[in-house]
Amino acid sequence: MKAKTPADKTLASEIARFHELASQSLEWVWETDGQGYFTYCSPSCKALYGYEPSELLGRNAIETLIPPEDRDAQRKMFEEISRSKKPCNGLRRRITKKDGAVIPVETHCLPVLAGNTVVGFRGLSRDIRPSKELELHLEHKTRELTEVNNALSLLLHQSAEARADHERRVHDNLQRLVVPYLEKIQERCKDQELELYLRVAVANLEKITSTFSLTLSAKLGRLTPRELEVAELIKQGRSTKQIAAILDLSSRTVEFYRDKLRVKLGIKSKKTNLRSFLSSLA
Repeated sequence: MKAKTPADKTLASEIARFHELASQSLEWVWETDGQGYFTYCSPSCKALYGYEPSELLGRNAIETLIPPEDRDAQRKMFEEISRSKKPCNGLRRRITKKDGAVIPVETHCLPVLAGNTVVGFRGLSRDIRPSKELELHLEHKTRELTEVNNALSLLLHQSAEARADHERRVHDNLQRLVVPYLEKIQERCKDQELELYLRVAVANLEKITSTFSLTLSAKLGRLTPRELEVAELIKQGRSTKQIAAILDLSSRTVEFYRDKLRVKLGIKSKKTNLRSFLSSLA
């Protein structure tokens, strides 16, 4: 008997190491000849698919494990690998277990070459039921979230319409039930200061349904309440003297606020009418 060379011993050691790793792996390692008949099956096929390795050796992989409706597609896939002589990674397919149950697996497969001829296939397959269940769960949750978002969008739209309708009714009621009487009082009022207050009251009633203050405060979050008051009166066309009387301030203080507004609005050094600019923000 011929003694084993160091190269033979190294090869035997590598083969033993491969078989040890394959036997411990939860993934199924397999090999077929060029016609698709099993020449090697790792022991994990028993735990994953119910077959002992000896039950699969010598049997055709497609005829034994692939559901009948999937076999033509599998044959074409292996024919393509044979033609291209390139590995196929991440292939998702279905396997029939020994008990007849069909499960999803993911396979990595590469052709075995002798020169330029494909003489077999080697592969690694794993059960992907847990990941498929997770995918289905995520799809279900995504659909649920989409439905919730659609419902919220509808509610927000309905809420916006209801708010707009309410504002219209408030505005109409003010115009019909309040403003005419205030205007009559203005016409008969002989006190100029009282008349000024009445005009401001009418303007402020109009402001109830106006978005001016909200728009202005949103654009200039640093505005103080007093600055907003001055800005509203300027927008109404009140003079510095009138604003001073209404807010109980000096004219000099009102001019100070006007100057601060021009700075915050970015029109300090521009020839821009402050009232016109404030009106454009509403």
